[in-house]
Amino acid sequence: MIILASNSDLRRMIMELSGLPFKMAVREIDERGIEDQNPDKSAEEIVTMLAIAKAQAVASDFPDDVVVAADTFAVLPNGQRLHKTKTFEESVQLSMQQSGKTMEVHTGMAMVRRGELLTNSIIAQVTYAHFDEATVRHLFQINQTPKRRNAALGFFADAPGFTLVEKIEGSYLGAMGLPMEIVRANLERLDYRQS
Repeated sequence: MIILASNSDLRRMIMELSGLPFKMAVREIDERGIEDQNPDKSAEEIVTMLAIAKAQAVASDFPDDVVVAADTFAVLPNGQRLHKTKTFEESVQLSMQQSGKTMEVHTGMAMVRRGELLTNSIIAQVTYAHFDEATVRHLFQINQTPKRRNAALGFFADAPGFTLVEKIEGSYLGAMGLPMEIVRANLERLDYRQS
């Protein structure tokens, strides 16, 4: 069995659409604490560390299964990392920083089975068109989906910023948070057989 170590609706949807049988299991980790304890690590290193922590937190409960974990965040050209926001105003202000910019979207992956750990990371670039604050506020008002209220506008079909994306370069599913091309390759490496 595949265990998705995530409570993300988006990652769940990707797994469902993959056709692979899975179930979800989550153990809370202190993501910002891990990041704060490693201030000199790159975005790529941090997302991988977070994915490892998520996978290992669940793996002991499912030693014979394949545990899949991921972490994703975007980085603006000035190096600022975009994480989930807590308020509508925070979302609007951080979204405005994305106008006309290309962000790097980092996703770290960790997969564990029987003590074997595989890690990967990808970087995709998402470029937004130029937009104004009134546009952002309007999009957030008509797309009131609390689970989607994160720092990035988003580029999946039900996200407020979907219509503002100019282009995406790299792994689309990786930028969305679960690069299935990596998951499938690692399932083979971990000798997973779908039953």
